[in-house]
Parts: sequence; C-alpha cells; structure tokens
Amino acid sequence: MGTVTVTIGVGALQERQFEELEVTVDTGSTFTAVPREMLQRLGVRVERSMPSVTADGRIVPVDVAHTTVRLEGLEFPTPVIFAEPGEPSLLGVVTLEEAGLAVDPVGGQLIPTHLLRY
Repeated sequence: MGTVTVTIGVGALQERQFEELEVTVDTGSTFTAVPREMLQRLGVRVERSMPSVTADGRIVPVDVAHTTVRLEGLEFPTPVIFAEPGEPSLLGVVTLEEAGLAVDPVGGQLIPTHLLRY
C-alpha cells in the first residue's frame, strides 16, 4: 500500500467558512495536523498546549484546538494540532475514528470501518 491522501475541509467550530486542505492519512498520528497559518486565518484559537512524541522519539510541545472538518460527506468537530511551517498536513486516527473510517490496506483508500475485513 502506498501513501493515501485526501482533501478535507477545515473550519472554525461556530463558523460556516471552510478551506480545503490536502492531507496525508497517517494511522501513526493521533491528531490531525493543520497548518498554523490556515487555522489562524480561520479564527481558530489555541485551546491548550501539550507534549507530543515525534516520529523520531523527541518530545515537543504542540498547540491543540477543536475545528470542524468535512470528510467523505460528513461534517464533525475534531481536535487538531497547529502544524508549523515545513511540517506535513496529516489526517490522524482520532479524526478517522470520529468519521467511522479506516484505511483499506488492500485498496489504499478510506472506507467505512464496518467494511473492513479481518
């Protein structure tokens, strides 16, 4: 299976304005990562900072907030990390689970979790 990318809509919780963002689906990431610049433009404010473990094992502080995401015809609130310049935009496991979606390891696409074969 290769890299899975999807386009999501990102918006502030109480607003109807969304911006589209292409993200890489990363089942190793807990939260979805959205560029800080985009979140600030949408009026999303940091709710808290928390420690996060990077892929190379470092512990770094990250800013977190809740946004509304549009994904596969659904619209729902989800926590996101403010990604810094140069960091990738990622779709994390929490957002996938909230949407009831998973990555099909054979087809390399998002599918409803009830269609997964074990």
